[in-house]
Amino acid sequence: MIREMKKDAGQITLPFVLLIGGIIVEIALAGVFVSYLRSISNLGERLSVKAGEAAYSGIQDAMVRIAQNKELGNSSYELMVGEDKTEVTITKTDNPADGAYAYVIDSLGISGSRRKKLQGVLIVDKITGRAKLDSTKEVKVSN
Repeated sequence: MIREMKKDAGQITLPFVLLIGGIIVEIALAGVFVSYLRSISNLGERLSVKAGEAAYSGIQDAMVRIAQNKELGNSSYELMVGEDKTEVTITKTDNPADGAYAYVIDSLGISGSRRKKLQGVLIVDKITGRAKLDSTKEVKVSN
C-alpha cells in the first residue's frame, strides 16, 4: 500500500519556517543592538575616568614644578599623559601675612570626547620652600 501524496501537502511548512527564522533573526539583532549600546556606555565611562586621571596627573606635575622652583610665576602649559592631553594653568598669589605663596593649579584632562577639570591649591612657605597641597576639587568644565 503506497500512499499517494496530496497536492497541497507541505504548504504550511514554508510560512512556518519563515516565521520561526524571522523571530530568530529579530532576537539576534536585538542582542547585537543591546551589546553595542553597552559597549558604547562603557567606553564613555572609561574615557571619563581617563580624563580625570589625566587632570590629576597635571596637578601632580605642577606640584613638582613648583617644588623645584618656589618662585615660579603664573604659567600655562600642555602635558601628554599617554594618549590623553592635559592643559595646566598655574596662578600664583602672594600672601605676605602668612609668609607663603598660594598657587592655584587648574588642570583640564581631555580623553577622547570627555573632559574633566580639577583645581588644586598648593601652599608654599617662602623661606623653607615646604609645599603642602591644601585642597583638590573637581570644577565644572565650561565649554
